[in-house]
Amino acid sequence: MDLAPTIAGKRRVFCCHRATLSGRFIPNSIEAVRECVEARAPRLEIDLWFLRDDAMLIFHDDALDAETTGSGPVEALDRTSARTIRFKQNEGVSSGFLEDVVDAMQGSETILQVDLKQTAPLTPGRVEAMAAALAPIREQVIIGCQAEANLLPFAERGFRIALDPTLHWHFHPNRPPGLTPATLGVHGLWDDAPVAHDDQLRAEAYIDARIRRLVALAPVSEWMVDFWTLRHISGLGRDLGVELARHGIELAAWTLKDRGRQRTAPLLHNLFGVGVTTIITDSPAQLASYVAGGA
Repeated sequence: MDLAPTIAGKRRVFCCHRATLSGRFIPNSIEAVRECVEARAPRLEIDLWFLRDDAMLIFHDDALDAETTGSGPVEALDRTSARTIRFKQNEGVSSGFLEDVVDAMQGSETILQVDLKQTAPLTPGRVEAMAAALAPIREQVIIGCQAEANLLPFAERGFRIALDPTLHWHFHPNRPPGLTPATLGVHGLWDDAPVAHDDQLRAEAYIDARIRRLVALAPVSEWMVDFWTLRHISGLGRDLGVELARHGIELAAWTLKDRGRQRTAPLLHNLFGVGVTTIITDSPAQLASYVAGGA
């Protein structure tokens, strides 16, 4: 299955979320990464946490309890203790480290999307360690994070960077309290910026103002935005991918589930219509099949 088809005259990419391609391997495992590379997937995504000794673990959640034999926060581990943790799905498999992923990627043309989970400022030592680990494959790496301050040092070192604007701006009805942003704007987006609470400002002007402000935060090549937010913004009169393209920025949508052709195919075409170029999903081949021949 072609995971980089041309749809409506543009190349679109189906990215393997947590390095999941066939589903035969545990997400974010080195085995899953190798499967993507061997299949020549155009792009795969992994999640990265720094541990207390600065080791770089490939893992998604901030706590170990749901997926592994361990418990407590991921950041409390060190390299030695992390090696003892096993996945509940298959206790013969342990989490890998960034260096393992880089080894598996070398010689391939697959793009590696590294989602940096920490939003607290990285120390200079952590920045240097991550940049050094990724250096052998720098040209095929894109580093994403919700905290733009953690992206800037990598841009200065020549890496492509991508912003997930969730900490600034997102749609999430019935959201639990205590999250950032803390306030709900008049146009239905969680947003602490004063412009979000100006009830005299039309929705289109509000969206335009926020795009200009967020684009100025960091020299990113891509935004990574949840698809609910994309649909909400479209309903306010702006197609986010089209607007970002004016700034030379591409748009990735996360994280789409396979809900069958009848429900998923129209959603995909809707997202392509608002300017999405990359779909991040656990079911890349299945979703690509829904739009096959849609050029």
